[in-house]
Amino acid sequence: MPIPKYDDLFNPLLQAMHKLGGSASISEQEDEVAAILKLTDAEVSEIHKGNRTKLSYRLAWARIISNANGILTIQQEVYGH
Repeated sequence: MPIPKYDDLFNPLLQAMHKLGGSASISEQEDEVAAILKLTDAEVSEIHKGNRTKLSYRLAWARIISNANGILTIQQEVYGH
């Protein structure tokens, strides 16, 4: 199965967030969405540009749009100085 377009990732992303208790790191979200969609390791590893995967890139857009529409809330992580 090819990696779905970002607008086809809204439901799997929401399912993943529900399954993960409503809060999860980006990598946890990616892993759970990949499991829900039954993606192979090769599909998950498919590169979009540089070293970013298609799944990572498209899920980022799904998160941004979900956040803009009030469906999900993106909390910024704060790193050390």
